[in-house]
Amino acid sequence: MAFLQSSLLKIILVLFLFTSFSYLPENSASAEEDIEAKIEKAIKDYLEDYQVPGASVAIVHNNNKLFFSKSWGVTGEIKEEVTEQTPFTIGSISKSLTGMAIMKLADNGTIRLDASIQEYLPWLKLNNGKAGEITVERLLAQTSGFSTYDGLALSDKELTGRNAIKNQVKKLSEVELTAAPGEKHQYSNANFLILGAMLEELTGMSYAEYMEQHIFQPLGMKNAAANKEDSYKNGYLSGYQSWFGMPVKSSVAYDDAGAPYGYITSSSADMVQFVKLLSGKGPDHFISDKTLDLFMAPQVQTGEDRYYGLGIRISNPNTPKEMIWHSGSTPDSHAEVFYIPETGWGGVILTNKNHILEEDGLYYLKNHIISLLNGDEPDQVPDHSLTIQYIMVGGFLLLVILLIYLWKRLRTQKYLKKGMGVFLGMLIIGLSAALAPLFTFSTSSPWHSISAFAPDIALLTILAVIMLAINGLLVITLAFKSTR
Repeated sequence: MAFLQSSLLKIILVLFLFTSFSYLPENSASAEEDIEAKIEKAIKDYLEDYQVPGASVAIVHNNNKLFFSKSWGVTGEIKEEVTEQTPFTIGSISKSLTGMAIMKLADNGTIRLDASIQEYLPWLKLNNGKAGEITVERLLAQTSGFSTYDGLALSDKELTGRNAIKNQVKKLSEVELTAAPGEKHQYSNANFLILGAMLEELTGMSYAEYMEQHIFQPLGMKNAAANKEDSYKNGYLSGYQSWFGMPVKSSVAYDDAGAPYGYITSSSADMVQFVKLLSGKGPDHFISDKTLDLFMAPQVQTGEDRYYGLGIRISNPNTPKEMIWHSGSTPDSHAEVFYIPETGWGGVILTNKNHILEEDGLYYLKNHIISLLNGDEPDQVPDHSLTIQYIMVGGFLLLVILLIYLWKRLRTQKYLKKGMGVFLGMLIIGLSAALAPLFTFSTSSPWHSISAFAPDIALLTILAVIMLAINGLLVITLAFKSTR
């Protein structure tokens, strides 16, 4: 009897274990499907709320297994369907690829990170004589002394041709540094323009040729390109600027000079290969582990728990929450790429619409996706807001009402006292003259950057300037009429 009971117990135990294990893969698969469904819903909600015409998202896990790859919508004037092979401009993620190209040259001894830029670009001189203190490493870490404004002043110029990068870098000779080299981090496209020119000078190849032969091809980035001609040949179509939240075909053309800092084109399938490189699973002999680690090592702090490496961002370094990442935007695209060493998750999000006030949305979508992958409770992606545009429209309408009021006073001969009227009129005209410069000063951006990245706000500002000037002239007219 005891033997029978023992045997029955063993049989029951074996059946229980068999049954339990037989359900594990199914449960695991079910959990993965649940995460995928939540990720897809979050992306669809974002695309609908922010009215983004097209997007492509890819996520990989340990051993670079493709976990998620989906595309939505259309791109270009002819509305071609987006796929994982569709190239997008990746914005400042281009800096990471340029940084990787420089690190490869450092890896094989072609360039020294501690060398002065004048060792490689002797023709680049600065008014204050500080060029000799700017090293390759300081350009990569964005501590050269060039300001954000000076970088933007040379950006998005829609230039073409083999000498586009060098010609823009030559203009930096007229720029004054806003900090001593190495003193502080200032995010500037100027740094990577110089690195692009340096790459051309050292290799005797164009930036686009070098990137194609030594970065894109070895990594298997089949749809990537670094100039206008090759980008369109690979299937790139320009995206959309945002006007009051609505996607409008971009009026900003591809900029060959901008490739080192923002105009590389690449698909989500391509960018997965770059994520694999960040994870240490890139092609053999592409770059040494030591140099790759240096590329991703924090060089300068840029915020709370946030650092900049040598062309890449790092959050929460040396903790389980460490993330290697970069964002990128052009006037008509926005992108995010990330890799989390602790969990092995990595991914890329490419979209084809942008506005400076909408960029936070994609950053939060990335964090939302990462939380879902880690099994954490995600923060909600903020709703798309047009509050600033509505406020500006309201201000413009008030100026229109003021214009009607002043015009009626003029018609009914209800004039103003001369002294007060002239003072108020000149004050209003002065405000109209100062409005645009105040805008550029407060945003640290030249006017053409505001027009490209926030065209609706630029238009409302111009209309406000015109209305203020007309109202000021009417007030002065009312004042002088009173003396007759």
